[in-house]
Amino acid sequence: MENTLTQEQLVCSFCKIEIEKDVVYCPNCGHPENGTDKERAQFFAKRAMQKNKNIDAGQKIKSARNTLFVLSSLVIVFGFVMYSSSGSTIELAMNFFVAFIYLALAFWSEKKPFIALLVGLLLYITLIAVSAIIEPLSLVKGFIWKIIIISYLGKGLYSANELRKTTTGDTVQ
Repeated sequence: MENTLTQEQLVCSFCKIEIEKDVVYCPNCGHPENGTDKERAQFFAKRAMQKNKNIDAGQKIKSARNTLFVLSSLVIVFGFVMYSSSGSTIELAMNFFVAFIYLALAFWSEKKPFIALLVGLLLYITLIAVSAIIEPLSLVKGFIWKIIIISYLGKGLYSANELRKTTTGDTVQ
């Protein structure tokens, strides 16, 4: 590839990729290189709004990630409480295993927030369902906390999906 541009080639002032001289919009980034001032202003306004939306989504994902960390801690504390009252090492080991899964999901949500939060939400709902089958009254115990945890994970999951759609253009990961 030559370092010099031919007379028919220009460089997009936004993404610095080569474009044809008579092209109005950059095929790479959509910048109206040969467009009107109004089109340029709309382009930059849209980019700024998208950036703010991504920042908000990132904050919701971080909140959901913190929820996974809190869940991990609560499961460990609950495991020790159950162990001190029943002395069952199997229950303690199961709680440590679940806490480890939540902890791993929280760290994994840095790289793949959508799938990590989805798995965390499904695990939490599954544990609630299993607990309700074993002891039906457990469904109403801590009901408000369960709703709060599910809503934080759900908001984070929704935001991760929206952020993923804007960065890749996909609808399913």
